Amino acid sequence: MNSTKQLFAVILGISSILVFNPVSCRKTAANDLPAADSTSLYSDEFHADNDIAMTVQSITDALRVGEPLDTLGYNFEGVLTDGEGHPLYTDIQGTPGTWEVDVISPTSAVVRNIYLGDLLPDDLESYIAGSLNLTRENIIESTEYDDDEETQLVVYGIDGVYIRIETRAAVAPNGLEGPLMSIIATTTPPIK
Repeated sequence: MNSTKQLFAVILGISSILVFNPVSCRKTAANDLPAADSTSLYSDEFHADNDIAMTVQSITDALRVGEPLDTLGYNFEGVLTDGEGHPLYTDIQGTPGTWEVDVISPTSAVVRNIYLGDLLPDDLESYIAGSLNLTRENIIESTEYDDDEETQLVVYGIDGVYIRIETRAAVAPNGLEGPLMSIIATTTPPIK
């Protein structure tokens, strides 16, 4: 029985390494594109293999089987993508938006966008929930706070793991607005 757990841990470790491959990128020179297409240079031509749903799934699976999270296997900073390899958002500089995956303890990790941009939080939450087979029945808390940052919070619970999705409005120094999103996977139940 113990060797089965060790084998599963090795397989899970290998799969997490595969999920966090270095970002690959192919760009087309803006001069080679028609003028109308130059604004979509990054959204149409950028491709990376770091799918956010696979990332959250890997962390959640590790927590579900009791595997402690380690920074070596999970910490990451770079572009996370949708299921087709496209960036989840474009930042205010017009480049593919950067995300950070940070292990905060052996039983908690956070995935968050670093910069403001055109991120669509509701669509992203739906994508992650659908990929993890989470339904409304898995929601154990849903709150919209009436604060300066218009914070929205949804907490999903599944097999002893809690996925907390927090979105808040933020303003860049140049006045542009956008959402900052944190997705926390943890075994610690939310405080009521």
